[in-house]
Amino acid sequence: MRPYCYLVVPAMTLYACSAGSSYRSTLDSTVAQDSNSYTETVEAAAKSGEEVPALNSPSRKHVRTADVNCRVANVFSAATTLEHATNKLNGYVVESTLSNEFGTSQDLPYKGDSMKHVQLFTAVANLTMKVPVEKLDSLVSTLTNVATFVSARTLKDDDKTLEYLGNSMKNQVPVPTVAVTKKSDPIATATYQETKSNETIDRKIANFAILDDANFATLTVKLSQPQQADMQIVVNPESAIRAGFGTELLTALGTGATALRNVFLFLLQLWPFVLLTIAGVIGYKKISARKVVAK
Repeated sequence: MRPYCYLVVPAMTLYACSAGSSYRSTLDSTVAQDSNSYTETVEAAAKSGEEVPALNSPSRKHVRTADVNCRVANVFSAATTLEHATNKLNGYVVESTLSNEFGTSQDLPYKGDSMKHVQLFTAVANLTMKVPVEKLDSLVSTLTNVATFVSARTLKDDDKTLEYLGNSMKNQVPVPTVAVTKKSDPIATATYQETKSNETIDRKIANFAILDDANFATLTVKLSQPQQADMQIVVNPESAIRAGFGTELLTALGTGATALRNVFLFLLQLWPFVLLTIAGVIGYKKISARKVVAK
């Protein structure tokens, strides 16, 4: 029995080593489980009926957006600054438009053959930018630095976690295959299978959109600057189309001759009334002469 006693110590040593390696593997497994995504955690919680983890979990699908309406000193310079800042923050500009909103206009006398055209306008710009969600505050800070007056600002954080998980869980459910029998309609069966397949694809695309929006925050900005006046020296249309003196003289003579002809023709049209007037005058004189002789 004594030789077996010498085997006790090596056996205990091997057992201790195996226990230590088992503990380390268990610890590694625990760390890996703790580092799993929030999606797997909530799925496990949903299956086991447990409560959803805290709201500040880093794996939640938060969609952050910001809308800012502000006034700047120069719209073009401010828009260029924001575009460059977006590129430096590893983002991209979705849309950038610059335009002018025109106000009243007026034409003022300037010289004999020209005039001053004054047009009031307000330069505006609309930008839509997407940056990594952790860089949104930096971009907003850049915007506030170039703004002289902020008229409106809206920050929004929309949690899409449950929608994302709902789509994922629905996609994990296998689509049942409908057997085609003599009584079933092949077209209806094919339509059903296609509809279910399209729904799965739509949910996957919706999840891709949620992931994109969760990773990249969206900043929408409307920039404007104080109203300005655009002044131009333009040709006076009346002076440009006015004829020379000789042409105007000939035109005046022709116009006078035309007027005289029109008057003559008008009076000529009244000859019946002229004859009646003359006859009336002659008759009146004869009647008056007879009355004088009779007296």
